[in-house]
Amino acid sequence: MTIQEQAQQLELLADQVPTGIALATKGELEDLQAQVLGLLGETGSATAIQGAVQLALRQIDEVAASLENVRIQIREAAQHHLRG
Repeated sequence: MTIQEQAQQLELLADQVPTGIALATKGELEDLQAQVLGLLGETGSATAIQGAVQLALRQIDEVAASLENVRIQIREAAQHHLRG
């Protein structure tokens, strides 16, 4: 496999990093949070659930950022190969 072929393979791998999963999960949690608030209103239970969801959302943001970093690192490796 040539260096250019390796770079192309790395680009394909970068596109496979599952960043969309984290963002989709975040959207689902936000929807769930709105539904809980609609069902429970401004209650202690709703506030507790909202806090748990907010914590999960922050962690998902961190995972999404880490996944994006993986994608960037792979793309940089591809560019490094192309520069020789």
